[in-house]
Amino acid sequence: MVTKPDAPRILLVRLSAIGDCLHAVPVLVALRQHFPQAFIGWAIEGAAHKLLEKHPLVDRFHLFPRQSFKRKEGSILTRMGLLSTFRKELREERYDTALDLQGLTKSGLVSWWSGAKQRIAFRGEESRELNTIFATRRIRIPETATHVVEKNLELIRPLGAEPPVRPEWVMPDYGPEAAALEGWLKAQGLGKFGTPFVLVNPGATWETKRWAPENFGAVANGLARRGNLAVVATWADAAEKAAAELIVKAADHARAFLAPATNLRELAALTAGAALFVGNDTGPMHLAVALGVKCVAVFGASDPLRNGPYGRSNRILAAGPECQPCWKTTCKRGDLACLTRVSPEQVLRASDELLAQGSGAAAC
Repeated sequence: MVTKPDAPRILLVRLSAIGDCLHAVPVLVALRQHFPQAFIGWAIEGAAHKLLEKHPLVDRFHLFPRQSFKRKEGSILTRMGLLSTFRKELREERYDTALDLQGLTKSGLVSWWSGAKQRIAFRGEESRELNTIFATRRIRIPETATHVVEKNLELIRPLGAEPPVRPEWVMPDYGPEAAALEGWLKAQGLGKFGTPFVLVNPGATWETKRWAPENFGAVANGLARRGNLAVVATWADAAEKAAAELIVKAADHARAFLAPATNLRELAALTAGAALFVGNDTGPMHLAVALGVKCVAVFGASDPLRNGPYGRSNRILAAGPECQPCWKTTCKRGDLACLTRVSPEQVLRASDELLAQGSGAAAC
């Protein structure tokens, strides 16, 4: 990307996780639209970088050496050396502005290490730990900005840029990954090779975010019985694969398939071809949003107003007990009421509603 000598040099700091980095992409898009000739860098961790690598709007990614903060990852001299190299790499790009979208001590340090004279961060509850001491300007988020995407976009105001009315996602080209999946899709007769499919993803890191795979199985069974639709259950590890296999078995129909093993970019390519995504509050759900695939999401411990699938064309199922959202990884009341009170019938109705609207990117 060609930049002028006097063009802004802006660093985005959003190190992890997958969903949170996807929430930062609209900031990147807005900055590129407002400053088309700016040099834009992004400090990021390895997992999210694999998904966003070769992004057309990023001039340079800086891979944060996360292992430097782990005592078991080599000697202290080795770990300090990695941090020193990372800091030098940041400094050599001469950033004048750093936007801290993470609000933690380590992201504040990265902003400071960049040497940027203007370091913009959140004020209030979005800023945690020792983050505030590294910022030169802190922005209080208005109450009207409820979703994390909207909160992130508020940080561009000090640069003279207005947050867009309709946030946009631009994603890398996953063409090579799509080509690698064509053989599997063709063999199953799915997507452009035959039957439209719904992606069902039962995974989530927290117990309090995982709707029962039996429930997803009931939804998959209902969808597969439509006759003109298939279901593909995705997975990332052994536990998720077992859940996905249960879903396929529960569908009890010829139109339900276990997805092949995929990395993040292959998952993106597979997701992009889906008619609908059904799952929990997890990175793959936010990936579907970023790719313009409509979502039905079941929410447990997290806040659907802040972290739900962004856009009016998506559907959120939240039971709403008095303790939701609790932001806890285990259920203190012991019954997971926020999840168990959501029925497969509700999710199936929401899925049917979105499928009836046809394909197309979710409206924001």
